[in-house]
Amino acid sequence: MASNILIAYFSHWGHSKAFAEEIQRLTGGDLFEIQTATVYPEPHDPCSIQAHKEQLADFRPALTSHVENMDQYDTVFIGHPIWWYREPMVIRSFWEAYDFTGKKVIPFCTSGDVGIENTEQDTRKWLPTADVKPGLRLETHAVDSSVAETKEWLKQSKVL
Repeated sequence: MASNILIAYFSHWGHSKAFAEEIQRLTGGDLFEIQTATVYPEPHDPCSIQAHKEQLADFRPALTSHVENMDQYDTVFIGHPIWWYREPMVIRSFWEAYDFTGKKVIPFCTSGDVGIENTEQDTRKWLPTADVKPGLRLETHAVDSSVAETKEWLKQSKVL
């Protein structure tokens, strides 16, 4: 039987991937890595400069991975790092690639010091026909030590 939960994530340095894997472990949902043709520099500062230029240009990086059957999912977690106070532009490419009408969409992210508020607002703005639930932001290096917080958030989201 196919899962009705999708955990889609974009991760550059691995932190958001670890968060997605923890959600997958707790929910049994299907894991999906959002991949792009755009190459981001490994060092933080050059990556940050590139991300900022993408935001200023309202650029949509091309997706190189695609969800085979989005219709089977009722709940879609969408995760990423925070770049320049919000989601990387590849997340907008992902939002625009699928119909989220009637789906429960739950954002999650990792960040050193910026909250998830802008991402939650953007998710509601870009996916107005989805049922967007409160997200969770974890400190970049705190995924492993935040299992109890993640479980509580999943319970509040009515996923566990």
